[in-house]
Amino acid sequence: MISVRYSLRDKGAKRKSTIRTSISFSGKRILFCPGYSIVPEYWDTNTGLPKPIRGSVEVKNITTNLKELDLKIRRLYDDLSLNGKMVVNTDIFKQKVLNMVKPEKHAEEGQPQTTLLDFFDLTIRDTERGVRLKDDEYRIEENSIKPYRSSRLHFSNFQKHVGRVFLLSDFNQETHDQFSKYIIETVKVKRNGAFENISKNAHSKYIMCFLQVGKYGVKKKLIPSSVIAEMDFSTSREETDNIYLNEAEIQLLMDLKDFKNKGEEEVRDMFVLGCYTGLRFSNYSHINLEYLKDGILTTIQQKTKKKVTIPIHQNVKDIIDKYQGVLPTCPTNQEFNRTLKDLGQRIPALNIPFSKQITRNRKITVEETMKWEKLMTHTARRSFCTNMYLMGVPVLTIMAISGHKTEKSFRAYIKATGEEHAQIMQQFWDNNDKKKVKNDLEKDSNNL
Repeated sequence: MISVRYSLRDKGAKRKSTIRTSISFSGKRILFCPGYSIVPEYWDTNTGLPKPIRGSVEVKNITTNLKELDLKIRRLYDDLSLNGKMVVNTDIFKQKVLNMVKPEKHAEEGQPQTTLLDFFDLTIRDTERGVRLKDDEYRIEENSIKPYRSSRLHFSNFQKHVGRVFLLSDFNQETHDQFSKYIIETVKVKRNGAFENISKNAHSKYIMCFLQVGKYGVKKKLIPSSVIAEMDFSTSREETDNIYLNEAEIQLLMDLKDFKNKGEEEVRDMFVLGCYTGLRFSNYSHINLEYLKDGILTTIQQKTKKKVTIPIHQNVKDIIDKYQGVLPTCPTNQEFNRTLKDLGQRIPALNIPFSKQITRNRKITVEETMKWEKLMTHTARRSFCTNMYLMGVPVLTIMAISGHKTEKSFRAYIKATGEEHAQIMQQFWDNNDKKKVKNDLEKDSNNL
């Protein structure tokens, strides 16, 4: 006779508690955790199963999985005991149960186990082939896959650094903490001819990739969901100081005449186009003008797949007319950035110091560069958002054109200086004073 019961490891847990499985047979007992966790208030101690919670798909799935596990364990016991005719060996039964529930962690001796690095490779391959998709079922773009390759390389070097090969079953808090510490303290990047620690935001990006690998392991049923739920991932970011070009600086760029080659002029023109459309480089480098009608451009953002409708600024119209409706082919992002910096260096207004506060190796530092050195393809999108904001265009209107989903993400693009915000406030005060004077004059006139 066999009994299978479920209980909570910590009934008083404030968040979720791990679910335990107890198997009793022939006076013996096997205890293990099947990989599920639940909020204690959703647990029915009488039935040993989750309570029926209306609208909770997660709770419903846990209940279904536990019932299925109960059935599998009983069938396994019947097979080993030949339906009650043989005595079941406890060690063999336990090994087979654990191998059935967690094959990656409890593989039988001699059976190959998946390494974490191998699963990193599988995640990247499945992402490249479109097997692993975004939550909205769209394919993940190439630019979003690149950080996974970098994170994978860092993890490979991390294994060499600690002299250990990590299995997929080693995906836990301890491994995360060691990997995170390695990235912060050991990984170096080359900047201005010298090597320095990686930035906090770069660290966050690689740990986020590590987290997504774990989540894919859960989806493939190779990592218990409770492992991810109970882990604390260090993915916090800091707001960085990035440049934007104001209207006057964009005009100076437009006024450039002496180019080393045709490619430089084309990069200048396409960047200016980006400054007045708010599109990302992935979009403004591949604009389909067939969707331009009556001064309005409709396009689907490559990154978010969101449809945006953009009014065409006169400067953009001039660029389109210049190329007779056939925009030039853009070079790669890296080559575009190099050319853009070369152009910016020729503009005296951009040959000024720019200070950027950044965290490296848990220390806040201030980096000094020239403003033109910070020019890149994404500066165009920041310039659009900031300039429209300073002009007083309603935030919701700017977001509708830029395609930002939340005001929080949009605000990160506003790079107005303290002086520019002060000027905005002064303008409001001046307008208010003028309005007050006008009202007073009208009041005096009415009294006469």
